[in-house]
Amino acid sequence: MKRTMQKTRKRINKPKDCYYCKSETLPDYKDTKSVDRFVSERGKIMGKMYSGLCQKHQGKLTEAIKRARHLALLPFIVRPS
Repeated sequence: MKRTMQKTRKRINKPKDCYYCKSETLPDYKDTKSVDRFVSERGKIMGKMYSGLCQKHQGKLTEAIKRARHLALLPFIVRPS
């Protein structure tokens, strides 16, 4: 029998510590400095893999960013100049 080689991607899983678990705080829309570090330069919310947050805090962070955008504390889109 002929075996076929499957292409597999090797992922290097680096254990990242959650920023909010370490500091024992929750993401807050009023604290734009801590929330802004998880927004890319184009204005997109970073994913769990890049931010290193746990699932619980990633959901709370998304909610805080959306609230801050609605109150005009953070921009929706950053246009390149």
